[in-house]
Amino acid sequence: MALDKCYELYWLWLSERVGIASKELPKLMEQYTDPYDIYRLETEEIERLEGISSFLKQRLSDKSVDRAYTLFKYCRNNKIKVIGYGDADYPSRLRAISDPPVLLYCKGSMPSMNEKLCIGMVGTRNISEYGKHHALKLSYELGAAGVCVVSGMALGIDGVSACGVLEAGGKTVAVLGCGLATVYPKQHAQLMRAIAKNGAVVSEYPPFEKPNAWNFPKRNRIISGMCQGVVIIEGTRKSGSMITAKAAIEQGREVFALPGHVDDCNAEGTNELIHDGANVVLDTNDILDHYDFLYSSAIDRGGLARAKNKFKYSDHMIKRYGVSADVDTGDKKPKWPVSTEVSDKFLKYVPESEKREKITAEQCRKDVLECADEAEDKSDMERYDDVTQLVYKLMPDGEPITADKIIPEGVTPSQVITSLTLLEIGGEIRSLPGGMYVKI
Repeated sequence: MALDKCYELYWLWLSERVGIASKELPKLMEQYTDPYDIYRLETEEIERLEGISSFLKQRLSDKSVDRAYTLFKYCRNNKIKVIGYGDADYPSRLRAISDPPVLLYCKGSMPSMNEKLCIGMVGTRNISEYGKHHALKLSYELGAAGVCVVSGMALGIDGVSACGVLEAGGKTVAVLGCGLATVYPKQHAQLMRAIAKNGAVVSEYPPFEKPNAWNFPKRNRIISGMCQGVVIIEGTRKSGSMITAKAAIEQGREVFALPGHVDDCNAEGTNELIHDGANVVLDTNDILDHYDFLYSSAIDRGGLARAKNKFKYSDHMIKRYGVSADVDTGDKKPKWPVSTEVSDKFLKYVPESEKREKITAEQCRKDVLECADEAEDKSDMERYDDVTQLVYKLMPDGEPITADKIIPEGVTPSQVITSLTLLEIGGEIRSLPGGMYVKI
């Protein structure tokens, strides 16, 4: 196969040069829509590119395709499609976000997302019976109505939502926070295969990328970016589903939320979203009616009516795809010891000098609260990985700076962008026009 005829190869090369995602990509693609045309640019032509940093221009001068060709062969041998930013299968709405992925690795067949109504469904991993019931019902009815449901294939709400769509014979897309060579979570191996047969499993990360914790907040922007709206089923105030909701709001997407009991931890996030103006979801029509004006021809109202009559809530709908039907039945309020015995769980928070064999429940509670507060004060930056901490340290106080000015030795540009995204989500920095970032 002649390299100059291999379209996917040059998307892979461009991803290596630009990074997994970049705010500069749209500017570059406005000038050249074909990655091979970018690859063929001479040094003088690269220097004349408008709106592109000197760092990226230097990267584009590297014409090595060795790593890209290795990835290309692996993808071809393992039936993984490479969908580039300029390809017809690349969701058009995803192109419009501020930092779109250069490409998507895909197992299965990407539904015609540019023609369909696409709704994201996400929520907590610690699913309740209430959340499981409504996630199944809503996703089943959306799938029957011809809506493409997008989720993260995570434990809990995400996995259950995918099962509901599959049961209805609908199309669904799962966006991973790792490479497609890894099944994560492992419990969803059977579900992943089923999704690939009835839709697509996609990732912006190369196949062997591990499920690193910092990948998932960044992944959430793709879930919302592919869709016209996002439904949050259950989630605490600081859950990953709230990150997806925030991304949806920033992208101009509609946010829908299932209300819950005011004393339920899992309903904190959704109730707060509703309080702040999110759309309340009591029925599938609450979602579909919002889009009826623009997508009436894409919504199968007859299919929805049949699904409403046919739906019968059962764990069998989940178990057939290998997904756990277990729910979190525990009290979601903090539990303090009620005896004079101190468990290791609480004892580890008590300073060594104050440890004793017997302690009252009230004193234990006081020690835990005080020590937990101290630990929280000390761990604002410790919750980030070493690279992210280093990137933050290199940023000047109060002075805007571009990403290419803060690349530590041995760290790739894509790692820096990931770190900046995590810091922005965590409220440590904010992004400014022109690709600038500043500490808050």
